[in-house]
Amino acid sequence: MKRIILYLLALAPLSLFAQGGQLNGTGFYRVQNSDTKRYISIVDNHAYRVGTDVDLKAMIMRAENVFDTEVACNPATICYIEMISSSALNLIGQGLNLSDYGYYLNVMEKNNGSYVLYGSTSGISLYLLDNTRSYSPMTMQGGTTGKRNWWFLPVDQSDSQYFGVMPDVTASVDGSYWATMYAGFPFKPSAATTKVYTVSKVDNALGCAVITEITDNIPAQTPVLFRCGSATPIGNKLTLLDQSTSGSVGTNYLNGNYYCNDVEYTAERNHRNVKEYNPSTMRMLGTTADGKPAFVKSNIQYLPANKCYLAVNASTAPDVLKIMTEAEYEAYVTGIEQITTSTTDGTKVIYDLQGRRVQVPSKGLYIVNGKKMIIK
Repeated sequence: MKRIILYLLALAPLSLFAQGGQLNGTGFYRVQNSDTKRYISIVDNHAYRVGTDVDLKAMIMRAENVFDTEVACNPATICYIEMISSSALNLIGQGLNLSDYGYYLNVMEKNNGSYVLYGSTSGISLYLLDNTRSYSPMTMQGGTTGKRNWWFLPVDQSDSQYFGVMPDVTASVDGSYWATMYAGFPFKPSAATTKVYTVSKVDNALGCAVITEITDNIPAQTPVLFRCGSATPIGNKLTLLDQSTSGSVGTNYLNGNYYCNDVEYTAERNHRNVKEYNPSTMRMLGTTADGKPAFVKSNIQYLPANKCYLAVNASTAPDVLKIMTEAEYEAYVTGIEQITTSTTDGTKVIYDLQGRRVQVPSKGLYIVNGKKMIIK
């Protein structure tokens, strides 16, 4: 029989209960402390044993209460809740499933519309508190009443509890907004102005990352690129789909990363969870020198949480790969081929990859008499 223990990792989306309302059943939720008003986000999937007990503490309340810029666009604040009984829940989120660890979370309703979250270990009930630290919540047997009371808020498309995409990059050439995201839930854009893509081809020789639009539902754990219609998350809302939603997106050179938990507090170092950035094999979303969207070599130390990188060949990939749709890529290649057919009389005619005639080339890749050549 499964033990019921406080699974702190799960608390991020335990919004199974609406604030001041009744149990709504299985679905997506956020959880907010009724005293501090801070939301919880899942930032770690590390677990380790202390004697016979399992420590699964893995939440950080750094979302604070700035909803539109820190919560609404943070996939780590979203969780899918399954009812186990009237007082026990299973939680799924960030690629994790609470039941895989053999634990569930106890929830008890208060008479003021809030709830306490607790688990039992060694015969002792431990309650989740928001102690207002920046790095992690804590558990204890008692504690301040207000700071252990939580509201459970269903995630919907309302302006008070929505999920939307915050752009990472603005392309100065046309003012377009771009972002990447790696989320543990299925979704689809709520408006036609939000486009979702995979990277279906990487042409290192021409310096292109070719994107393909996903017009169907996007399954959970699919690394994607967005072209957003708005500079703010509320203008880029997503509709969250049932956790069982499936689908195929074809070839995708994007890879995702869930966690960037660079813990500094000594007592929490067991929950440090980061992935090193490798400039040889990874390109991050950015822009070209002339302001076009691209995947570029970065100088970051760790991959950001819930973001994507483009996987590239260490020996052949350029520092910058321009983002192009399939139609743009075909037109680009055709344009180069048409230009190179003008070679006559055995004269060496050289063009750069933008189709411009070059008289004295420097180092790099060029089209010389209709053939790709690298000049060293």
